[in-house]
Amino acid sequence: MSARTQHKSGSRDALRSAVVFHALAQGFLWPESGHKARVASKLAAANWPWPGRARDLNALRRAWRAASEAMLRDEYGRLFAAGGPCSPHETAYGDGRRIAGRAHELADIGGFYAAFGLTPSTANPDLPDHIGAELEFYSLLLVKQAYARSRGRRGDLRVARDAGRLFIEQHLGRWAGALAQSMTHASAASPYRELARALAAAVAAECRHLRTRSAPVEGTPPFDEMQADAFTCPLESPGIPRGAGKEPRRSPLAR
Repeated sequence: MSARTQHKSGSRDALRSAVVFHALAQGFLWPESGHKARVASKLAAANWPWPGRARDLNALRRAWRAASEAMLRDEYGRLFAAGGPCSPHETAYGDGRRIAGRAHELADIGGFYAAFGLTPSTANPDLPDHIGAELEFYSLLLVKQAYARSRGRRGDLRVARDAGRLFIEQHLGRWAGALAQSMTHASAASPYRELARALAAAVAAECRHLRTRSAPVEGTPPFDEMQADAFTCPLESPGIPRGAGKEPRRSPLAR
């Protein structure tokens, strides 16, 4: 395989992965009017890029198409609202070191965002460790990798790739499985049950692809009043390269 062909293949795989992570991020947003159709459209455009488990994405598509917006709102509130069984925030999960270092963890996540020109939205502020924001950020890093590959920018590619590996290893790869497990234990309705399965499968597949050494946290956390925040975690990004695509205003990472 020529170097040019490898570059094209690498860019294509990164973009396919980015689309999947972006679609999953949309599923974890508050289901306002039109949300079902937007998520269904994102899922329809996604193609599973990793070996095996494509059935998880297919099942998620079917479950989302069959759902009603009223059911999505009720179930989202039951699962993720203050007092619900499933916290959508990373720092609600983990061992004593992680809980004791909550402020440090939030600062570390915020540092990843700031390094790529992302700042908390003043219109819809939330904690940076919301699952929607983390998935959207990782999707953005994949887009940046594909963009750098297509332009032959090796330095930019290395920066985005190294950041993605660290973010998966230190954050998203550690707790996505615990969130998915909590949703399963809470007997989530079909759209969110399948969202949990697809989330766990996608993050696990990306960890294998990157050969990361994440130490997954386990268990369902007790409710933490400090996590009683808004449902979405939008961030504003002034520094996305041209050609990365325009996303809906409701995205956790508003372009």
